[in-house]
Amino acid sequence: MKKILCFGDSNTYGYIPGGGGGRYDSDTRWTGILSDKLFPFGYKVIEGGRNGRTTVFEDERSADRNGSNVLGAMLRENDPLYMVIIMLGTNDCKRKFSADADMITGGMEVLISMIRAFSPDIRILLVAPAEINPVVICQDPLEGFDEESVEKSRQLKEKYRELARKTDCELFCAGDIVKADLADGVHLSAESHRTLAEGLYEYITRD
Repeated sequence: MKKILCFGDSNTYGYIPGGGGGRYDSDTRWTGILSDKLFPFGYKVIEGGRNGRTTVFEDERSADRNGSNVLGAMLRENDPLYMVIIMLGTNDCKRKFSADADMITGGMEVLISMIRAFSPDIRILLVAPAEINPVVICQDPLEGFDEESVEKSRQLKEKYRELARKTDCELFCAGDIVKADLADGVHLSAESHRTLAEGLYEYITRD
């Protein structure tokens, strides 16, 4: 079977909006829905989401939140891979990392380079995440999202588009079809998970 690694943050993990700490079940997560839809066509979807994950920035809460610390191991564990779907950048926008949109895009480029170095044959689908909604500023101040975080998240779509051209990756813009839920301004609703899964399914199987 063709294996697809979905490497991302809480919106790949399936965190339920609102701060309660719950996780959508497999039938609700976009990764689970995508797995069910692709399985008949010979694909196996591997879920690799982690709450709080960044591209390359260290988080004092946990070392494995830095995507560059764990991506290599996940590539080795699941070798050979047909595709890596990588959706990161939202957490990088937090105030505590002091990273602008160019720095975040640079972090994503590091991860792409790691995948290319591991195997140049892996198909890379870079997913620009949905924009952060300004409601997060009052909903979750401890996590450090501020007005600049919101603006940086808005810039990622075009920054990632440029990166995809530069690195010869494919690009899918999640924000074109889904929006962050107003319960917290960051995470996706169950409906958005299904919409994202359907969009990715159509993209992957379009040829």
